[in-house]
Amino acid sequence: EERTQVQGLADLEGWNTGSGPGALTRDQGEAASLGRLRLWAAGLFTDRFQAFALGRLEGGQATGKQETETELEQGYLRYAFGESRRTVLQAGKLTLPYGNFAHRYFSSANPLIGSPMNYEISYPLGIQINGAAGRFDYMAALLDGPLWKQEYDSEPKSAPRPALAAGFTPFTGLRVGGYASQGPYLSRISEDWLFPGDGLNDFGERTYGLDLQFSVRHFELNGELTQASLEVPYEGETRGRLWYVEPKYTFSPRWYLAARWERGNRPDSVWIWSTRWRAERERIHDLEAGVGFRINPRFLVKASYRSAINGGAPGPGSPEGRA
Repeated sequence: EERTQVQGLADLEGWNTGSGPGALTRDQGEAASLGRLRLWAAGLFTDRFQAFALGRLEGGQATGKQETETELEQGYLRYAFGESRRTVLQAGKLTLPYGNFAHRYFSSANPLIGSPMNYEISYPLGIQINGAAGRFDYMAALLDGPLWKQEYDSEPKSAPRPALAAGFTPFTGLRVGGYASQGPYLSRISEDWLFPGDGLNDFGERTYGLDLQFSVRHFELNGELTQASLEVPYEGETRGRLWYVEPKYTFSPRWYLAARWERGNRPDSVWIWSTRWRAERERIHDLEAGVGFRINPRFLVKASYRSAINGGAPGPGSPEGRA
């Protein structure tokens, strides 16, 4: 009956990590904290036409940033059509519309604290259509952002990147899906590091993935495999494949155990100097295990431990050490 709704999610995290280089390190190994607040609002103009906006406020030493960060993560219009209203068109600033973890990254849905490294959660501008027919579902989108972002001092080039996804649910509790996307991936500043006549659109990223969701009684299993290839300027192509499996078991209404094991190689395109580039692959092999306790329906406490297995290859994008 209400035409508008406002909700929020507050997170408080405490971190203790190793001091070596890598994605697991926070505040150079010192004990660090993080506070995060997300607020979102939804409104119904009609029964089929809706608007949605979500903002984030985040700060603390564990973020690795000196100042509190504010960001409009999502803001879009949505229209549902068809007799069953199972076909949905939305446009604006979206969350990544494909991948298993992309719709589970909130702390209320993520059973652990860390995130898998097969892609970074992003919020591209785009237009997207979702639908379902019987046991099949599909998604098609044009997005203004790649799967992986370059870590240089600018955003990736603005260009439409097509993305497709589809899934099949043979019976309740099991869904198997796949997705694909392609487009330019280099940041805008990279144009200064190319030969005259070459452009950012000449070097692309191709991504393919499979994802799995399974649940029976008190057991849940999520998994994903991502394979990508990057065209590295003047170095050819680098490829990588990265996967994770994430089991969770709820053994009482308040308690659950969960783990996430991920392994593979993540491709990377590294600028050296002038027009020199290097094609790299980062080795990723780590395990996170944790426990959750729900004090009440709105208050969840989690603890987890994450560690690289056999010592991941050092670097800013690899899970080195422990957290």
